Amino acid sequence: MFGILALYAWAGPGESTLPEAVREAAVDSRNLPLAERIDRVSESMLGHPYVNDPLGEGRGVDRDPPVRYDAYDCLTFVEEVLALSLGGDPDHAAEVRLALRYDEGEIDYARRNHFMELQWIPHAIARGWVRDTTADYGTPTRMERVVDEATWNAWRSRGKFALTDEELPKGQMQLDVLSLDDAIAAAGRVRPGTLLLTVRADRSWNPIWISHLGIVVPGDTPTVRHATKMGEGSTRDHGLVWYLEHLKTYDKWPAVGVAMLEPVEYGPRISRLPPELR
Repeated sequence: MFGILALYAWAGPGESTLPEAVREAAVDSRNLPLAERIDRVSESMLGHPYVNDPLGEGRGVDRDPPVRYDAYDCLTFVEEVLALSLGGDPDHAAEVRLALRYDEGEIDYARRNHFMELQWIPHAIARGWVRDTTADYGTPTRMERVVDEATWNAWRSRGKFALTDEELPKGQMQLDVLSLDDAIAAAGRVRPGTLLLTVRADRSWNPIWISHLGIVVPGDTPTVRHATKMGEGSTRDHGLVWYLEHLKTYDKWPAVGVAMLEPVEYGPRISRLPPELR
């Protein structure tokens, strides 16, 4: 298994060395409230191209580098912002990234949290990294469904994942979802640092509801910061209300609302994580 330091010594494709501007943002903001750290760190990562699935294990099934700072997709951008904001010190960001990205932090393709609804979200909540705050902004609707082997066999994108039938997650999938209209009405109250997850209509043959996520940050108006395919594709800001209104235009696979997760302040002055959270 790769060690923590190996994630910073990686010399594969992409820029794996923490850029000085990003390091300075993390260090200079380390004693600020969490939402301000998230804002400063994520701002230093703006302007990079969107690349789908840019990270891997550097070996085995997915030989993409375990870390890079020159390109992101929506999830790897959020993971890296959280890692640098919650790590307490940039040199320890890898520990947070591993805890978010992998089951028990073990770097292995089969143990990666590939699926937001069945893996990433429940694991991040159970381990105390985030909490579900969707209901703070209105009355959400609970989406529920059981995902089983038949679901995976019916999904046309099944072949994109090099996982055996036994390795694919199964069980109850559930999520509290706020309608787009309610989210628009609450846009001015959404706390900075909140993760905003785009939720699509349920389809019986598809084990996916969430198609995108970004971070709400302060601005002259409420703002969502994300790695997006829109335009030429980049890490950039959009007005939160504009973005929510834009979601209403999705017709082939309608967006039914959003879910919200709020990172939990762990304490930037703690230089290393306790063993139970590594």
